[in-house]
Amino acid sequence: MKFLTKFAIPCFFLLFAEIGFSQSAPKSKAAPPKSGASASNSASKAQSKEPPKEAGDEEIPPVAPNALFPAVVAEVNGKPVLGRDLERVVQGQLADIGNPEWSSLREDYRGQLVMASLTSLISAKLIYQKATAAGVKATDAEVQAEMQKLVKSFKSDADMNIALANQHTDRATLEKDLYRDIAIKKYVDENVNKKVVVTQDELAKYYSEHPAEFQHPDIVRTSHILIIPAGSAPDQDTAAKQRAEALLARVKKGEDFASLARQNSMDGSASQGGDIGFASKEALAPEYAEVAFSLPIGGMQIVKTQYGYHVVKVTEKKKEGLSTLAEVKDQLTEFLKNQKSEAELTKLVNQLRDQGKVEILIPAGQPLK
Repeated sequence: MKFLTKFAIPCFFLLFAEIGFSQSAPKSKAAPPKSGASASNSASKAQSKEPPKEAGDEEIPPVAPNALFPAVVAEVNGKPVLGRDLERVVQGQLADIGNPEWSSLREDYRGQLVMASLTSLISAKLIYQKATAAGVKATDAEVQAEMQKLVKSFKSDADMNIALANQHTDRATLEKDLYRDIAIKKYVDENVNKKVVVTQDELAKYYSEHPAEFQHPDIVRTSHILIIPAGSAPDQDTAAKQRAEALLARVKKGEDFASLARQNSMDGSASQGGDIGFASKEALAPEYAEVAFSLPIGGMQIVKTQYGYHVVKVTEKKKEGLSTLAEVKDQLTEFLKNQKSEAELTKLVNQLRDQGKVEILIPAGQPLK
């Protein structure tokens, strides 16, 4: 269903994207990111800390010798947008294309990259200021819960620290970002997302006008329980395999697959009872796809991928064809809701820019050294 590939979550203000944490990007949900060890400090201890101050309330940091940008790159209603934050976003984008040298990039590309990144930072600050004025803020418990989710996506603290360093950030900065991002999300959910409605007529109209987007190849729906080895040692791999085999045996004896997935799977699909939905062969990791498409409906098997051991269960199959509106209703509703939310969010940001004062202090695209 091609329409799903168009969808982009309208959270351009969430600057530390999950993709920045993936140690090895999966081809689909069936090959989830690695997860593992818990944080060295418990959430309860972390909750006693004072929330980080907003950038405008703290001392402007000195410019590093090799910094691309000056200390302050813009001001939003008198509050600074820091050059180090802009560089962090820009460098994160460059990491996705192999970390090319800044000065080697075409000037027009530099300009586009800088302005897109700076616009994201300005939009975040505008909405954050609006949320703060409305009394919306993140709690310590909410921030620490998100930190724990991120920590668990790594096999060790060292792996997480390396990933953060590659994103030109650290845990303290990440935590500060989370206070802001959670407050923004709460405000947007309440004032934008909850007000968006998709009607049956809108669903039918989109479906009838875009038939090609609902064509699909042979697809299979699976659930899985992912067990990730605790380390790279052979005995740790063996232990993970044995745990997966034990879980498969329990399912075959009659225990509920979804319940076992919720309790044991080491990826995000655990909250859905292991269900990762429909996928084509090309969208899945090769080893996973081979098993998923060869098993009959109801069939189960263990398969190893680069992410660990999967207890795979096939729940449904569909031959190449056209999905009915009833089959895609939930996904299409979500898609159209997010389109509307994105439009409303853009309208909100534009209003805040018009009502406030935004000043950009750097020339876009030029190396500033």
